Amino acid sequence: MDLFATLNTAMLGMYTQQTAISVVANNVSNANTPGYSRESPVIVQTPPMVLGTLTQAGMPMIFGTGAEVKDIQRIRDPFLDTQYRQSNSSLGFWNEVNTQFQYIEQLFNTTNSNGLNAYYNNFWSAAQQLATNPTNVANQEGFVQSAKALIDNVKSVYSSLEQMKTNYTSQIQTQVGNINSILKQIADLNVKIRESSVIGNTPNQLLDQRDLLLDQLSNLTDFTITNMSGNQISINIGGTNVLSGQTYVPLNFQNVAGEPNAAFVTANNQAVTFSQGEMGALFNLRDKLIPQYETQLNSFALNLVDKVNTILTQSYDQNGNLGQPLFTIQNAAGQPTSLYRIMSSNPPSGVVYDPSAPIGNIFSGLPSSITLNVNGAFVNINTSVDTLSSIVSKINNANVGIEASLSPRGNLVLRATSAINFDLMRTNPNGMTNPVSISESDNGVPGNALLDKLGFQTNNYSIDLSSYSNNPNGLEVPVKDAAMSISVNPILISNPSYVATDFSPVFNGNPIGTVGPTGPQGNGGIEQIVSLDSDSNPQSFSAYFSNLVSQLGIQGQNATAMYNNANSLVNQISQDRKQVSSVSINDELAQMILYQNAYTASAQVISTVNSMLQTLVSMVG
Repeated sequence: MDLFATLNTAMLGMYTQQTAISVVANNVSNANTPGYSRESPVIVQTPPMVLGTLTQAGMPMIFGTGAEVKDIQRIRDPFLDTQYRQSNSSLGFWNEVNTQFQYIEQLFNTTNSNGLNAYYNNFWSAAQQLATNPTNVANQEGFVQSAKALIDNVKSVYSSLEQMKTNYTSQIQTQVGNINSILKQIADLNVKIRESSVIGNTPNQLLDQRDLLLDQLSNLTDFTITNMSGNQISINIGGTNVLSGQTYVPLNFQNVAGEPNAAFVTANNQAVTFSQGEMGALFNLRDKLIPQYETQLNSFALNLVDKVNTILTQSYDQNGNLGQPLFTIQNAAGQPTSLYRIMSSNPPSGVVYDPSAPIGNIFSGLPSSITLNVNGAFVNINTSVDTLSSIVSKINNANVGIEASLSPRGNLVLRATSAINFDLMRTNPNGMTNPVSISESDNGVPGNALLDKLGFQTNNYSIDLSSYSNNPNGLEVPVKDAAMSISVNPILISNPSYVATDFSPVFNGNPIGTVGPTGPQGNGGIEQIVSLDSDSNPQSFSAYFSNLVSQLGIQGQNATAMYNNANSLVNQISQDRKQVSSVSINDELAQMILYQNAYTASAQVISTVNSMLQTLVSMVG
């Protein structure tokens, strides 16, 4: 190998080490640049030469010709990138849910003096005060005003929950714009990446920018990536392809007429679902979590209103008249309603049934065995043993979305629970109905002996629910936001003395008794209202608040735990990614010294070859 070839090898060595030092310089310069991936020169041998030598005539030898930088590669771990984005999507979800749960807990204020629980306790304390002295004007007024304060607070909380849903919808719309912006930027980068890849370059800077955008996108939503030729990618969100190489499909925010908080997202006219990331959290909060608490408020309010009203309207006021309802429910004209409650018409006013007496002793002519089919559950009744109270318990134990109770006089009351959307008719969004079925068989044969004795409207051995529309024994409430339709009766606000506190039935050993006004000091009615809060009653309002506080606590703790776990995982994976991809100044300095020494050595080779050439030239001269 001649000296000129050796000189060329040394010059390539200097150029190679110089290029490597340039890579080090770029790494050091970008040590704190977000999204930057450490680069490393790919140094390879140049093709060798086969030459004959004077020392081994006829036997060619292979001589190396030096080294060159073939490529400058990013140091990335695709597996860690995937793990990070998946974990970051989970973090985005739980961060939003955890933050919002703190707002929800503050909204309900279940433990402080300004919360729903406090207003509820004030109402029951006022009822107890009124039971102690029914004729006291201050007690009467306190009872009515505490009811108003409670309902006002329920409506305030409900209204705030509705506002939260509106805020989530607005955030969804904003984040749709942000996602579209990211997708467009990625599509634009894909164009440049493809152009660079076609001519054989490795567009590290463009790839870093794209990866940083993908990291940002992962906080907003979960997605899957498919690698394509030319360093291109496609992105799928919720089963919908939203980007393929240089083409992206913008997400569209779709409003629903008359339902501002039912807006959804589409792409290519297909609904896009979000399960993780901030978008997944916003939809989960708006469509599942907040409605869950609204349902609980509706359930509490409707139960309170109907049970208290039922007692008051069968009791007697200070003037000996049947009482006024404490609460009113206003159905908006033209808006759909639900059949929330029906009540048997017997016993009539002035008559009372003993709830502990066998029903065979109350009603004559009943068969010995009766079976009620309550929405698919069979309630077997032995008329010589079962009482009105035990029938109520059996219906409730069937757990079919219908809650049974008795009025003060012994009327059987059937209410729809949240399990059937507070609607015995089960009206669907198209207005068609699929009513619950409550039918009877007597001694194994279709009949309606008990239903008729109780005074229910029947048709073909079943309760005719359709007949309870605009019926005093039926209660229709708004399909949506029922709690917001409740107010305190203005008659009682104007004159609290109309509050009916007196209910004192007389049986005289008979299962059928009588009831009438006994005087201003009568407190049997208000005592029944007080008993609605009994801790021994699993359906009491006290149990409601206990369950609400427990549910809020458990869900809040779970959200915090999931957020902490997701945050720890993201931090750990982020550290792992940094160990692979981030710039270490110490490591770069070590590499720089290595390249510097190689550069100096190559320069020394050139100096030596130059001296040898001068010696050769002087010999020839």
